[in-house]
Amino acid sequence: MMNARKLDPPQPRKLPRQTRAANTIEAVLEAAIQILIAEGSRGLTTTRVARRSGFAVGTLYQYFANKDELIDTLVHRHLEHIVTCVRLACRDQHGAHPEDMINAVADAFFAANIEKARDVRAIHLGWRRTESPEVFCVASARLRDASTSMFASSPSLESVPVDVLAHKLGSILVDTMRSIFEQGMDLALTPGTRERIVNVYALFHTAEAPFDATASTAH
Repeated sequence: MMNARKLDPPQPRKLPRQTRAANTIEAVLEAAIQILIAEGSRGLTTTRVARRSGFAVGTLYQYFANKDELIDTLVHRHLEHIVTCVRLACRDQHGAHPEDMINAVADAFFAANIEKARDVRAIHLGWRRTESPEVFCVASARLRDASTSMFASSPSLESVPVDVLAHKLGSILVDTMRSIFEQGMDLALTPGTRERIVNVYALFHTAEAPFDATASTAH
């Protein structure tokens, strides 16, 4: 199993050690988002991104080798945002009832995506099915760790294998993120999606046998 760690974005050629460099990267990514939303992936080129961001192409290449790295960085950045928001929700729910925990996680997950709707739309329009699964594995591991700690704090779950429950929850969240990138938020982030998340505890609680932790596609 991969160690839970921060979602490291693709390493740019020149690390943003100073505020100016960080601002440059932010401006370049914003330009990429604008182009993707307006014209889709076919309109996205490093030359056009550089022009829209106000920098020379050579400056852009100091940070991103090609347009695929731009999209990959947007993906990593959004997943990091989702993981951070869900982890905070898990921390705030320590000691709560399991149903309240699950509802809080679902609320945080939906709110985090809606908050960054422009980013999600841009990623969807530029999405490549060849995206490395590693980033999703890392996200799943971090979500699993946070929810395991949360579930373990509930007296109601003392006799429950909380690691298996956390694995199921993390897998659903990560699978949903992949669907959001592939299908778009309107199709993938629905009331049915929320119901699937909040039903995790109910299904686990009433099942005669526990969930099989190996059944998920996210490991």
